[in-house]
Amino acid sequence: MLTIKPGSVFDDKCDLLILPCNNKGGVTGWVGYEIHQHDLPFPKQHIPFGEVFFSSIQNSYAKADCVGYAASVNAVQGGSTAEVITHITQRISHFRHAHDLSQVNLPLLGIGAGGLQAVDVLALYQTQFAGDPGRYTVYVPDLRLAEMLQSHYLTAAATVSAEPEHPRVFLSYSHKDPKVKTWVVALARQLRQNGVDARLDHFHLKPGMDVPQWMTNELIKAQRVLLVCDRHYAEKADMRKAGVGWETMLIQGDMLVQGEQNSKYIVISVGDFEQNTPIYMKSRLAMPQEQVDADITGLLELIFEVETAPALGPVPTWVQQRQSAGQTR
Repeated sequence: MLTIKPGSVFDDKCDLLILPCNNKGGVTGWVGYEIHQHDLPFPKQHIPFGEVFFSSIQNSYAKADCVGYAASVNAVQGGSTAEVITHITQRISHFRHAHDLSQVNLPLLGIGAGGLQAVDVLALYQTQFAGDPGRYTVYVPDLRLAEMLQSHYLTAAATVSAEPEHPRVFLSYSHKDPKVKTWVVALARQLRQNGVDARLDHFHLKPGMDVPQWMTNELIKAQRVLLVCDRHYAEKADMRKAGVGWETMLIQGDMLVQGEQNSKYIVISVGDFEQNTPIYMKSRLAMPQEQVDADITGLLELIFEVETAPALGPVPTWVQQRQSAGQTR
């Protein structure tokens, strides 16, 4: 999925942050400033023209997990080419897939010093990322150019049947009960088999990563959050213990901002609802574990926001007639 947004690639959280450079490591002033401000890892060696240097950010920058430096401009001969940008997009797509990343923030590579036109680069992105389940957000600093590209992209995209988006879902649970942990892992696998980008520490939390920061990033980037509530989860949430306690503080803050109608958080109750659900979530309608086990369709309908209510039919003729008669009196 490709979207265009006015602003900077540093504006929003992502899994992979792409920054432009030339093949001698040179960057523009604003990129260099951001790299210095956020203490981002920078390649010490030159990057071959048309290649991308990827690095894990670890704890130095809270808005991304990885950074990629794309050598999209030739520092010696000057300029860039469509072939180079195509190769770079292929490298980005392959890295995203290999490391199970979802959100990629990137600029229009090859414009400016590269000499390429913004519309042409966007067309390359559309072609190369078509069918890729990742979410690619293209940031354009100039507002007028961003609006023009948005209009151009929407017109072109209207002729192409877009693949449904893979919603990003974070699973929050307590590790205390091995049976619950096993069930959660199995649920995450089943969700992923059904097109849901289920995010779980079992799959995505790597050695050396900052655990609280990882949880924060996942909660913010998730479109849905599943709270698998057993008695251990409820106790940790209510007493603000361990990772569940940390997540609870983040969730409560987010719910306050989102308001009453927020449907981002879905409670799955394991066992007795009253005993095993945190106090702040007891007003929410929960889905029992047994219901999920019997048929995952209901959960998928919530995640994908499938409309389950029957379509509205016409107002009965006799009602219309009586209403008309009442108006003529």
